[in-house]
Amino acid sequence: MTDTNTSITPAAQAHADGVDVLQQLGWPVDSGFADMDPKFWEFTTAHLFGQVWNRPGLSLRDRAMVTLAVLIAVDADRGSMNHLRYAHNVGITEEEMRELIIQVGFYAGWPKMAHAMARFTHILQEPGNGWVAKREAKKETP
Repeated sequence: MTDTNTSITPAAQAHADGVDVLQQLGWPVDSGFADMDPKFWEFTTAHLFGQVWNRPGLSLRDRAMVTLAVLIAVDADRGSMNHLRYAHNVGITEEEMRELIIQVGFYAGWPKMAHAMARFTHILQEPGNGWVAKREAKKETP
């Protein structure tokens, strides 16, 4: 991780750091955006994930929680899917996700909460989603 508090990370390093953050989040490295516009995704990887998400001060889990809260509050359908889908990779539990949706929803508006809960429920029904494996492992732990 580069010291993002004192200087701007060089582009090549920022991109590499961004790929590292995406891998830690458990996301596909292209997140489906590379097909639409490779330059846009390259910039997003380097700047958003390589510089913003890589800053000191908050853990990836904390940044994921903050990001989810904002995306739920603005009812970002497309933008929230990967954040909802892979949040378990940074230690957010299913129970915490549901509570986050409810907490934000009552401040941001019931329809936004309902949309977020519907998106999360849809993700829970996807084959191999990762959330079910976490739920099953929790059941097996005494």
